Amino acid sequence: MVSNITNTPIANQEKQESSILLEIPAKRESAPAEDFSDFTKDKTSHHKMTHMEPHAERRAQILAKHPQITKLFKKDPYTILWVFFIHFVQIYFCLLIKHYDFSCLSVFLLALFIGPIFNHALFVLIHDITHFNCFKTQTQNNLWAIFANLPQIIPSAISFGRYHKDHHSFLGDAMYDPDIPTIWEINFFNTWFKKLLFVIFMPIFYAFRPYFKTPKKLSNFEIFNIFACFVYALIIFSVFGIKALIYLFASTWFGLSLHPVGAHVMAEHYEFYKGQDTFSYYGALNYLNFNMGYHVEHHDFPNIPWSRLPLVRKIAPEFYENLPTISSYLKVVFKYVFDRNIGPWSRISIDSYSKIMDQENVQKNN
Repeated sequence: MVSNITNTPIANQEKQESSILLEIPAKRESAPAEDFSDFTKDKTSHHKMTHMEPHAERRAQILAKHPQITKLFKKDPYTILWVFFIHFVQIYFCLLIKHYDFSCLSVFLLALFIGPIFNHALFVLIHDITHFNCFKTQTQNNLWAIFANLPQIIPSAISFGRYHKDHHSFLGDAMYDPDIPTIWEINFFNTWFKKLLFVIFMPIFYAFRPYFKTPKKLSNFEIFNIFACFVYALIIFSVFGIKALIYLFASTWFGLSLHPVGAHVMAEHYEFYKGQDTFSYYGALNYLNFNMGYHVEHHDFPNIPWSRLPLVRKIAPEFYENLPTISSYLKVVFKYVFDRNIGPWSRISIDSYSKIMDQENVQKNN
């Protein structure tokens, strides 16, 4: 659904809209969320709205009505086994590449189509581990996240966990949410070709954007993470050769850019449906992405492991079933690149940090 876009600032009355997540529609839309991107927007900035971070309010409402959800607040030890399994699979591919002396083209195709499934799966598991949903202590979770990060070659697990915490705490805050594109990105990536470049080089923007917004001092675990991945890369190179090392690196890159499994990055929070901050996807790729598609559920309850997120929707259907949802990751990528309605500007911005501070000050004064 592509049409002309007006570049005039959003009217004041539109700024008073409430989040769809807080005012759930009475009935479900007949079409998926990505078909509703045709609405007036300011392409020079984010969609500024005035509501508070919606998931904290939703969490309180859901728990008040369905307190049994707290039984899902348990660690998931199966994450450990999945990390071991995927790690073994990637080592096996490295062995095949060396043993059969794969051609450069074969390595490229393997890293483009197959490898991303596994290295992206490690990313999703790291995401869950950094929410401390695997072990009881922070140290144990950090060490396991680093181990899961090794086949990805690019050291990111601990830094991701630190900045991802801000994404949950300050969802929608243009400064403190590292997931929201900067104004420079909005102004630059404004054509289909530039947006395609953004998708291709998305790992760079998601890796370095937090350091331009709200940089944190490197922690000891981050330094160890970098050292561990460097040593692991040297071992892979020494044992299996340069092609195996390139395979692992490229699998990580494509898994977070061009491959369909990584499209959830665009599907989760880009405003395909007007006024909705977060979207869920309930399609088949959840089997490869460890239920990453259950993203509204995840933001409502980030301390529930990936394996139990479908139960949240089952227990509290009235909070999820009528929300617009994403139907296809491939369609999301296509629309993001070629639909003039969608781009880096398609994010809801709320001044969550100042509002949270104001709320805390009110509570203190009372």
